[in-house]
Amino acid sequence: MVTNLTVASHLIGTPWFPDLTGAVLVFEDVGEAPYRVDRQLTQWRTSGNLRAVAGIGLGHFIWTPEDLQSGDLSLEEVLMDRLGDLGIPLVLTLPVGHGRPNAPLPLGRRARLDGTSGTLSLL
Repeated sequence: MVTNLTVASHLIGTPWFPDLTGAVLVFEDVGEAPYRVDRQLTQWRTSGNLRAVAGIGLGHFIWTPEDLQSGDLSLEEVLMDRLGDLGIPLVLTLPVGHGRPNAPLPLGRRARLDGTSGTLSLL
């Protein structure tokens, strides 16, 4: 599933939330500072929606510097804290989402996410 984190977070608990069993999730977002990303990923964790996923890829996350406060965690620190202990492949720097480069990813295709090499391959 390839999606904007904020849009997907708003689907949790609705009839439109997809079955993620065995899915590779690819998130990106724009306009959400790291503390907001933390809040959304905490909702994903506490709702149990990350239990059955096969891996998580992360694309571009863009926000304005004015959204950060002194002492805030960096985006990478937030991502590793919320996702790093799931025991599944995790890739932080996919070229997808708002910004450049923006490689298109098709929905519903089989894929392999390699957390060691940092790659996502379509099968």
